[in-house]
Amino acid sequence: VDVYLVLGYETLKADRRQMISDALPDGVGLEVWEDAKTYNKRPKPGQSLKLADHALSRQHRFVLRDKLSFYDFFACFEDDMRITADHVLNFLQLSSDIKRLHEIALSDSDRLARVSDPSPPKTQRHRPNDGASVGNDVVDDPISAEHVKRLFPGLLRVEVLDRKSDHPLRRDPTTLGNHRFVKEVPPSARAFASDGMSLLDPTICCDETHDPPRGRMTPHPQMDEVVLWETNVQATGVRKFPHPLGWAAAMPVEDRADVGSYWSGYPSTYGDSDGKRPRRVDATIGNQAGFMATRSQIEYFHEESCPGGFLPPYDDAKQWKGDSLQRHSVEFWSGGFQLFGQCFLNRILSLDPRKFERQLIYHASNNKQRTVPANKVIRAGDFYGQIVKVKERAEQFAMRS
Repeated sequence: VDVYLVLGYETLKADRRQMISDALPDGVGLEVWEDAKTYNKRPKPGQSLKLADHALSRQHRFVLRDKLSFYDFFACFEDDMRITADHVLNFLQLSSDIKRLHEIALSDSDRLARVSDPSPPKTQRHRPNDGASVGNDVVDDPISAEHVKRLFPGLLRVEVLDRKSDHPLRRDPTTLGNHRFVKEVPPSARAFASDGMSLLDPTICCDETHDPPRGRMTPHPQMDEVVLWETNVQATGVRKFPHPLGWAAAMPVEDRADVGSYWSGYPSTYGDSDGKRPRRVDATIGNQAGFMATRSQIEYFHEESCPGGFLPPYDDAKQWKGDSLQRHSVEFWSGGFQLFGQCFLNRILSLDPRKFERQLIYHASNNKQRTVPANKVIRAGDFYGQIVKVKERAEQFAMRS
């Protein structure tokens, strides 16, 4: 295991480097790329040649290219994300389940994987009203090997509410309970224990045991303090995949890439029988602030799924228009937007609470909770409960002939 830091400033001071080295376990290497910014390749008319500040978010791709043959697994995240062994092991398990399901589909004569107890066949199916090839009523349909290959374990950024007396989300205890779409999709009681507490364990994503806490992190978090803000149930679907995956939530994906799920808005949850499913909407797309992947997954991104490639040199004129930096933002490169925006990947969240809680990652800066509109913030446990409610509705729908 090695750590590679990509830095925007010119020099990492010796005492800071030593501090980092001292914090790493024995045997873990440290490499540092200082002054990693680059220039815009093709300035716009009237623009002088100058540093592209957002280029720093792309530079990890050059590291991936150079190191790809030396490591089996890569975790690339912005510097304020808390990633633990629990996250990595869960990601690897879900990736292994996807790979196994792909092998099952390939072994079938029709190259399809099927659930063991399918629901009655439907005579009428929903027809998509956007660029998707499947409708919004997919519950437990057979899934092709090609579609399985596009599945990818997703991640959700969360924060833990700080405990200052002036916190706007704490002053009025009803604010978080009146989150968006709570009437249309109330959280299922099955997502909570008998005492009303969420089934999710907050210590997996967010346990800060230091007292006083490091940085802005909140110590000893409770699950009702863990919140998210970058997606909501309106942009979410569910699907029952064949073993070994089972039930999972479908995160937002481009219409052309959608492999199918039962959308929370189907048929008219939000008041419009022909309502369009949120796709690439900034408020709900779910920025991950990074990604993790095995070597074989990165090779798949680069060689098959991502137009123009996932790794440098980004010389495909049709895709990159001569300068990849001129066209794309920080979120495209380091937030994972390329993967689930252009590479046809469908992110999924397991509905097993022990796995779901390991797909929540702590934004340790802990500052979004005070800067985003209050109506975008929802407790992670309530969001999970809403997804479970959509699953219940999908099961009811599936049993209708």
